[in-house]
Amino acid sequence: MSKKHVQWLYEELLTLVNQGVVSAETAERLYRHYGEKEQYSGRRWAVVLFGILGAALIGGGVILLLSHNWDQLSKPARTVLSFAPLMIAQVLAGFVLLRRSDSTAWRESVGAGWALAIGASIALVAQTYNISGDFGRFMLTWTLLGLAAVYLLQACLPAMLYLIGITVWTGHARWSHAHPAWFWLLAALLLPYVWRLFCKNRYQPRMALVNGVFAVCLCIATGFTLEWNTPGLWILVYSAMLALLYSVGVRWFGDAPIFSRPPLQTVGGIGVIVLSLILTFEEPWLGYMHSYGRDLSHSLAGSPSELAVWVGLPILATLLCCWCVRHGKAWHMIFGALPAVATLGQFLAGTHTGTLAATVVFDVYLVALGVTTMIVGLRSERLSIVNIGMGILALLIITRFFDSELSFVARGLAFIAVGCAFLITNIVLTRRKGAVR
Repeated sequence: MSKKHVQWLYEELLTLVNQGVVSAETAERLYRHYGEKEQYSGRRWAVVLFGILGAALIGGGVILLLSHNWDQLSKPARTVLSFAPLMIAQVLAGFVLLRRSDSTAWRESVGAGWALAIGASIALVAQTYNISGDFGRFMLTWTLLGLAAVYLLQACLPAMLYLIGITVWTGHARWSHAHPAWFWLLAALLLPYVWRLFCKNRYQPRMALVNGVFAVCLCIATGFTLEWNTPGLWILVYSAMLALLYSVGVRWFGDAPIFSRPPLQTVGGIGVIVLSLILTFEEPWLGYMHSYGRDLSHSLAGSPSELAVWVGLPILATLLCCWCVRHGKAWHMIFGALPAVATLGQFLAGTHTGTLAATVVFDVYLVALGVTTMIVGLRSERLSIVNIGMGILALLIITRFFDSELSFVARGLAFIAVGCAFLITNIVLTRRKGAVR
C-alpha cells in the first residue's frame, strides 16, 4: 500500500475508534502491520513546522533591520511600523479563511504569527508613546486578544500560547499580590475550542498537543493559586489533581491506539510518581505535623474556597477510580489512589508517630505502584509498562540508598541487582513475539 493510502488509513482509524466502529486492539494490529505512523505523517508535520520556523525567521529579520534605525524614525512612522505585523497577520488570516481553510500548515503558522504579532504591536506602541503599565497587564491584554486567532482559525498553536501566557500572568499575579485565582476563569475561556476538538476527534494530534500543554500549565498554575497559609493543603490538592489528570486520561483517552494516545495520562502518571517520591522525605511533613488538629481546622473553617478544593478534588478522583474498576481497568486504580494515601499520611503525621510513619506510607505506596505496574506489563507482555514499573522501583531504591547510612558496598550491590533485573527482563520480553511495544 502506498504512503498516501496508509496515511489516509491512519487518519480514518482515529475516527473509527472514536466512533466505536473499530476496536483499539484492531487499530493497533493494523498499525503494527503497516509500520510506524511517523514515516507517513512526517512530511505533513514538517510542512507545518518549517512554515512556522520560516515565518519566525522572517519576522525576526525584519525586526532587526528596523531596530537598527528605530531611533531615527518619527513617531508616526514608528506607529505604522508597530501595527504593520498585526495588519499583515490579519490579512493573511483572511486569506487563509477564504482560500486555505483546509490547510493545517497555513492555519497553524498564520495563527501563531498572529498571536505573536499582537504582543509585538502592543510593546512597540507602548515604547513609542511611553505608555506606562506593568508586565501583568501586558500579558493579560496580549493573551485575551490572542483568543481571536484560536477561534477564527481553529489553530492549536495560538491555544497553546494562550495557556502559556495565562500561566505566566498567574505567576506574576501571585508575586505582585493580585488575584491569581482568575486563572481558572481565563482557562475556561478556552473550553469551547477544546470541546469542539474533543467532539470532532479526541484522538487527533492537535487534541494531544493542547492537552499536554494544559496539563503542564495546570500543574504550575495550581501552585500559584493556592493559599499556602493552610498547612498541608498543597499535599492533598496536588495528589488529587495529578490522580484526576491520570484518571481522565484513562477514562476518555485510554482506548486510543498507542500511537495517538494523548499525554494527560502520561503527565498525571509522572506527577504521581514524582510527588510520591518527594513525600518519602521528612521535610514536606514537618510544617504540617505541628499544625495538625489545632491550626488546621481553624484555617479551613475560615477559607470556604480552600475547603471546597480540599473536599471536591479527592471526591472526583475517587469517582473516576471507581469507574476504572467497573470497566475492567482496575490496575489503574493504584495511580488514582494517591489522594487516599496522602490523607492517610497527613493523619499519621499528626499523631505521636510523627513524620516517620508518613514517609513509610509513601515508601510502601511506591513499592506497590512499581510492583503492580511490572505485573501488568509481564502479563500483557508490554515491555514499556514493565520498564516503567522497574523504573519506579529503581528510583525509590536509589533515593533511599542516598538517604540512608548503608555502606558503599551495599549500595553498589543493590544498583548492580537492579541493573541486572532491567537487562534480563528486557532480553526475555524482546525474544517473545509481540513484546516490544
